[in-house]
Amino acid sequence: MSLWDTIYRYFGWMGRGVLKIYTNLPDSIRKSGIHIYPEVYASFVGFATIVITIVDIIAAIILVLIHGPLYLLPVFVLIPFMSFVILVNLPTIIGSNRAGAIEGELPYATAYLSIMVTSGVSPYSAFERISRSKTVFPKFSELSQRFILLVRVLGKDPLTAFSLLASRTPSASTRDLLTGYITTVRAGGDVGDYLTKKARLLFSEILVKMKIIADRLAGLLEAYLALVLLTTLAMSTMYFINASITMAAVPALAGPGMALLLYVFIPFLSAMIMYLTDLIQYKEPWIDYRPYIIFFGLTMPLTVFLIFFGLIFPSLLPYGHPLRTSFFVEGIRLLLSFPTKFVRVEDYIVGPLMLTMAFIYTTIPSVIYAELKAREYKVIRGITRFLRDLVEVRKTGLSPERSIIELSRRNYGLFTKYLKRIAMQLSLGIPLAKIIEDINKKIIVWRAKVLLYALTDAIEVGGGTIEVLENLAWFAESIEAIEDEKKKSLRTLLVVPYLGGILTVSTIILLAIFLGSLVLSVGGYRAAASLILPAIIFNVYIMGLVAGKVSAGMVSAGFKHALALMFVTLILLLITPYMQSTLMGMALAKPAV
Repeated sequence: MSLWDTIYRYFGWMGRGVLKIYTNLPDSIRKSGIHIYPEVYASFVGFATIVITIVDIIAAIILVLIHGPLYLLPVFVLIPFMSFVILVNLPTIIGSNRAGAIEGELPYATAYLSIMVTSGVSPYSAFERISRSKTVFPKFSELSQRFILLVRVLGKDPLTAFSLLASRTPSASTRDLLTGYITTVRAGGDVGDYLTKKARLLFSEILVKMKIIADRLAGLLEAYLALVLLTTLAMSTMYFINASITMAAVPALAGPGMALLLYVFIPFLSAMIMYLTDLIQYKEPWIDYRPYIIFFGLTMPLTVFLIFFGLIFPSLLPYGHPLRTSFFVEGIRLLLSFPTKFVRVEDYIVGPLMLTMAFIYTTIPSVIYAELKAREYKVIRGITRFLRDLVEVRKTGLSPERSIIELSRRNYGLFTKYLKRIAMQLSLGIPLAKIIEDINKKIIVWRAKVLLYALTDAIEVGGGTIEVLENLAWFAESIEAIEDEKKKSLRTLLVVPYLGGILTVSTIILLAIFLGSLVLSVGGYRAAASLILPAIIFNVYIMGLVAGKVSAGMVSAGFKHALALMFVTLILLLITPYMQSTLMGMALAKPAV
């Protein structure tokens, strides 16, 4: 017997009890795509909860016996309940993620179906053709394969198959599309016209959503800026005063609490903002992971390396230790602190300045690579212009293939090199489908693959009529309009992270300088600055990543913003002597009589 059989055999009674309480669980399992019988999954929930409870009780007993921190006992009490709730709601969470992926493909898949139907293909055959496009429509190809299974294997009629798919899909928009299609067929309506209007409606809705998303993100960022600034500045001010003026010291405001706040809580808050931004924003069902490979494979390890050997390792060794003065360690420290050769700064500024230089050095490769790869997205603009010109050339009576060859002489930006290759291979008699299949392996942009795939099928299946190509050109222009609207709506939100980062760094630096100039200060401000300033720099770097996520929908777009904020931070650190002398001059200046 398999594990699932064993669980169902001995814990089926628990599964039936769970299903009586959570009556929507079977529907959630079907929509999530988990291919498990509902009673079996419910039995697994009961089994896993019992196992977690037993382990939790043993861990709590051990904690009591070893006289561990008893304040953790409420956490042990909550673990079984939280585990049960998570397992019960796991199909719903998976279904929600699946629905988001399907809805990301929906406008493009609907446009493809309308083009195929307009070309003369039956709606059933057009839907079946999507099963061949796993690289272009990964989620809709799964729906298409299930449709083929229901019709050709189980013998269902197409309308019944569409009805079953609609009842099992977690996407409300996809369910609306399928049910509307069923109604159109039964009423004897024009299916091609329905799909075309539906596709145009979906693209129009995306444009409207962009403005709504921008308003929501603006409110979210305002709350983020207010919370980060107020928390960081208020707590840092109290800690500076607590560390600098012994007569006003409060034991509760100790270093570990500030370290937890600045190094854990604030970065966690920034990460949550990026996650919420990802939930709010419109996303394509495709992510370019290449910039993150460079960031996590080169930038982060190199940053840890420079910080460890340039800052942490020397501080752990006593003065005069041979490793501390070795060529390797001294070389790294010289590399990170070389701006201090030109500007003399206070000792408590040197460490944060070296940290800033480490971020600058290691982020530059990621910025260069991300910007080079971002240029590839401009291929969409060239494809859009090409499709519009293809419609006009087709009106002269040339065949689609001959029209493509004629247009290869024009300049379409980054798409030109691919178009010349397509034209050359068409002249040699190679089928267009084979050519586009090879081209799509070289083009990384998902939207470009969708347009080229639709163009191929429109020409091969429907002969590339003017009406079909006109629809395809309109959809390409809609895609470009969505991208332009996205940039316009979100570009202004860049001000918020930049403003927050610059205000935070400048305020903390001025606070350290001010407390250092007080007579009551006993030098504790240096230790406070050594704790707070590195954390501020780290959080400002993360704010740059937040700026990229908000403005472009990708964290990788924030590499350049993080680098820019590090340069601003470096400038603020280097001008601290001038700010200090200005403040000292203002303090010593006598009021005019």
